[in-house]
Amino acid sequence: MKMIKECFDNNISLPNEILNAADLTGCEEIEFNTLENAVVAMKTTMNAMELIKVAEGLKNLSEELIVHLAGICGRCHDCSYCDRFEEYDEIIVPDYLLEEAGIPKDAKLCACTEEDSGEIIVMQADYDYDIADVPKFVIDIFEMSGICIRELEERIMMEDIVYGD
Repeated sequence: MKMIKECFDNNISLPNEILNAADLTGCEEIEFNTLENAVVAMKTTMNAMELIKVAEGLKNLSEELIVHLAGICGRCHDCSYCDRFEEYDEIIVPDYLLEEAGIPKDAKLCACTEEDSGEIIVMQADYDYDIADVPKFVIDIFEMSGICIRELEERIMMEDIVYGD
C-alpha cells in the first residue's frame, strides 16, 4: 500500500489504514530505520517469517524503484556512450594542488581536454553527483537490460525529478 501524506512542522502521523496494511496495529513500539530520503517503520520484535516478509517487501520495493528509473531513462538506441561505457576511474589530484586552485579537498572533480594541446584540465564540477556515484548493481542492471546509461547520468547531473511530482 502506498499513501501520500503531508508533513506539518516535520511531524507525520501514521493513519490506521497504513498501520493495518503493515500489520502494525497493536504494537507497543514501532522501530524506525532511516535511509537516505526514506524511513522504514517496522515491528520491534518479529519472528523469522515476519522478518523474511519485511526483507522481501524491501527487496520488491527496491526492484520497483529501479524499474521505475529504468522506464524514465528508456532503452539505449545504440548510442556510442553506452557502447563504450566503462566504470570511471576517480580523478585524484594532490591536496596541495587543490588548495592552490581554491578547490575544497572533498569536491567532485571533472576533466576535459584542450583539443590538440596535449593538456588535460581538471576543475571542480558544477554538479553534486554523476555516474561514478551510482552503485555498481544499478549500472549492471541497466547494462544487462539495455537501458541508456547516458540518459541516467544526464538525469543525475541535472538533478531531474524522476519520481513523484
